[in-house]
Amino acid sequence: MTFRPHVPVCVLIMLFALISLARADFRFVHTSDPHVNTQESEGSNAWHDAQRYKEISVLDPQPAFIIQTGDIVEVGTVEEYDVYHRVLQHLKVPRYDAPGNHDVRWNPIGKEGYVKGVGQPLYQSWDYENVHFVTLDSTVLLQHWGHISQEQLDWLKADLEKVGPERPVVIGFHHWIGREKVQVDNEQKLMDLVAPYNVVLWLQGHGHSDIQWSINGVPAIMQKGLYQGSYSVIDVTADEMRVRRRAIGPPKKNAELVRDKSVPSDPEVTWTEVMTIPLKKQTPPKWDAQVTASQEKLTIVAKRGDLPDDAQLSYRINQDNPIGMTARGDEWVAEHSTRDLVPGEHVVTVQAVLSDGRAYQKPVALKLELPGAPKPLWSGTLNGAVQSRLVRAGDGLFVTTMAGDCVALDPRTGEQRWRVKTGGPVFSTPHVDGGVVYFGSADHHVYAVEATSGNVKWKYKTGGGVFAGPAVARGVVVIPSVDKKIYGLDAATGEVKWTLPIGGMVQSKCATDGERVFIGDWVNTLRAIGPAKGEQLWEVKMGRTAKGIIATPYSPAIASPAVGDGKVYITTNDGVLHALDTKTGHMVWEWWEKDKNKLGYSGPLFHDGRIYVAIGDEGRTFCLDAAKGDLIWSCDTDSVIYDSSFAFAAGNVFIGNVSGQFNAIDAQSGKIAWMYRLAPGHLLASPATDENTVYIATMSGQIVALPAKVPAVAQTRKE
Repeated sequence: MTFRPHVPVCVLIMLFALISLARADFRFVHTSDPHVNTQESEGSNAWHDAQRYKEISVLDPQPAFIIQTGDIVEVGTVEEYDVYHRVLQHLKVPRYDAPGNHDVRWNPIGKEGYVKGVGQPLYQSWDYENVHFVTLDSTVLLQHWGHISQEQLDWLKADLEKVGPERPVVIGFHHWIGREKVQVDNEQKLMDLVAPYNVVLWLQGHGHSDIQWSINGVPAIMQKGLYQGSYSVIDVTADEMRVRRRAIGPPKKNAELVRDKSVPSDPEVTWTEVMTIPLKKQTPPKWDAQVTASQEKLTIVAKRGDLPDDAQLSYRINQDNPIGMTARGDEWVAEHSTRDLVPGEHVVTVQAVLSDGRAYQKPVALKLELPGAPKPLWSGTLNGAVQSRLVRAGDGLFVTTMAGDCVALDPRTGEQRWRVKTGGPVFSTPHVDGGVVYFGSADHHVYAVEATSGNVKWKYKTGGGVFAGPAVARGVVVIPSVDKKIYGLDAATGEVKWTLPIGGMVQSKCATDGERVFIGDWVNTLRAIGPAKGEQLWEVKMGRTAKGIIATPYSPAIASPAVGDGKVYITTNDGVLHALDTKTGHMVWEWWEKDKNKLGYSGPLFHDGRIYVAIGDEGRTFCLDAAKGDLIWSCDTDSVIYDSSFAFAAGNVFIGNVSGQFNAIDAQSGKIAWMYRLAPGHLLASPATDENTVYIATMSGQIVALPAKVPAVAQTRKE
């Protein structure tokens, strides 16, 4: 008789799980930034990418798959994705793509265009042998900045909970994290979320550099663009990963060259041993960082804990460059003057770098209050990123979010009155008319919502996502869709009165003088529409390269037009502010800042015979005479301004910097009246105002109400 011991089913399941976890010995490849455009001839990006795909396909052993971290194509058109799929015919292994800013920034139908173009979701996860893989979407619709949506963070949390704390995890996406120049504004949320899990490698793109660094002890790698000849081969065993990089040109100093018959040889190609990564979960050192503030200085202290004596400590404030700290016994210390700091919410990040290159960081949130500086009247959280203009109308404050909401708040307290949820992100700036809030959604619909109750009065489905903000004139809601049509909808019923075909996407807010509606688009056109019948009254082509050639990237598309004094004002991305006659489209005047960096993302504000505008990626703002275009004043905010545009109240004009700094500028003199810093989150939205208050929100979902006028101001910036 054969003895057969009884083994419980649960034990068998555990044994099989362990055996499965131990399986290994495979290879994958990390590539980034193919930047495929419509050119396919020899020497083009597509041609170079095809050569690399051929090479990757015949590696021995053959990779199980490749992971590509964004900027798959250059602009995001259907034609570019068609070229990409022809190039992919040379790739004989599976691929996983993540989106980059070039895939969605100018894409005619936004992120929906990326999904259709690559044939994959925006984010995904899968298991292969003993490793769990994740790709995320770090892109911001119609922008080049980085942000991980709350929806993704919630999904990632649930995904990793299923994986457990021991299984090795590799995470890839486009924008880098854990470096001095912050690209992903909520990177700390992501790092905190994954901290309990065994993340062993970060795959990044965007920077077009063959580099590696450490994110809280976990290695991260970036490649140059695939068309530039770079990619990494990662060989996986049960215990470790071995990373080798292929690049064009001579090796970096002290690089360890790889001589391996499994990779093709080329006299112009260098293969470098990058690192070997253990797959067993590493225990980070225990240490602490503290920051205390007075009116004169910050005191930063790092407690040694488990840190070795030779650790190098530094700190950085917000997104500034790191500054070294001094060792003193069991601490590292530093002091920083508050003279150059803006009142408000700051993050001091203390970083410890060990001798083996591992780096760990601890962020410390800090609220800095200075005498005479502004203080929020109230603040709250919208649970969704804000990229549009806030609207103060009637008895309400109305905000749209990228979480798919239109939210109505009590402007006195910030208390939510109602929230309308749509089926997609809401980039559209709302328009309030006759007690109704009108806006569009990426779910392809236009919504009409009662301002007091939040009841949806009607909604209309267009042929594509609706990013543009509507205007209402003569009882008609005029709003473009990414299906390349402008819709005229009856304001009372939502019935279609007319449609007008156009050649490109519209993302900005339409403007009106009551008789005409003015719309800028991505095919270099500013046009005037008659709202009653939808006839085009005039159009003007604008947006030129340095050689005078009209080109799509310089279109009057991001900035919203403004109307006043019989003229419509619009900026183009070549850095030019245009003033045109509203009736004829005749160019009355043009102005630009000579010999400066030129952008035209921020829309102009007309108020009391003046135009207020930000042109330039240096944070420079300007006031001009609206009649003649003569410069009255300029003011430097010392920080980058992109989509945020001016609002006026109590003698000041207000605008936000991407960094989260919010500025009040005296409208008459151009002098800084006050500044306030919001909590971490890219500030791309435009403020709303009433007589005494200014309201602003960020990509973090934070919304703040500040007094429009501050009587006395402390020294808040470097002179």
